[in-house]
Amino acid sequence: QEDAREEVLGRAVASKLLDSLVSILGNPIWLCTTLGYGAFTFSVGAMAVWGPYFLQKTYKIQLDSADMVFGSMAVCTGILGTLGGGVLLDIASKHLADDIMAASLLVSVVLVSIAWPLGFLSFWVHDFHGFLGLSFICQLFAFATSSPINGVLLWSIPREVRALSMALSVMGIHLLGDVPSPIIVGALLEWVKDARKVLQITMCWFGWSVFFWFLAYVYRRKEARAEGLIAGGSRAEGLRAEGSGAKGDTLQEPLLEG
Repeated sequence: QEDAREEVLGRAVASKLLDSLVSILGNPIWLCTTLGYGAFTFSVGAMAVWGPYFLQKTYKIQLDSADMVFGSMAVCTGILGTLGGGVLLDIASKHLADDIMAASLLVSVVLVSIAWPLGFLSFWVHDFHGFLGLSFICQLFAFATSSPINGVLLWSIPREVRALSMALSVMGIHLLGDVPSPIIVGALLEWVKDARKVLQITMCWFGWSVFFWFLAYVYRRKEARAEGLIAGGSRAEGLRAEGSGAKGDTLQEPLLEG
């Protein structure tokens, strides 16, 4: 009898887990946001690993000094970008019927659309200070997407499966992003023998982030229309709105405000 009870319990747990996975993976906003974040992490991860190598080979800088340059830049742009992204999100949400999820996606699309060509140009210029300036601005705009995008990953999923969804998104982001990108870019460097061209190609991978995040934005706007948040909905009504099925109830928690 005890074995039968454990078997029934195991089946119930497995069934619930399967339902949760279907709910998460079937959510187009979450899926597109995760895919876009994976592409984003691909470019950023490759630049973090091979950027110092580029400085060493192109500008004859010692590798230790090049690592220090990129590390310091990442710290500064990470802090400033995160703060700036939150401010931009507050501004954008006021012009999108207070739909903070759509605002987060739109802000992220604009920011990466700016960072993408700047990253490309930083590996095109032949001046060290020009490279530093363009790379700094590129990373500043890129890291400004961190808070909005992580917010979307939370808000798009019902509360009861949120922990599982974040675990899946983190796994997906790394599997699609900074785990394979150093290996792939390293193989390209061995084949092409031109660090400048290879890293320019790597920066173009940001384009997938723009594509998938804009697609998620389109899905969210359709969802918001169905919920009645766009046509005349007040801010309080928007934040109280609860999704059904695969849609999240997380708009009750405007984590990035203030």
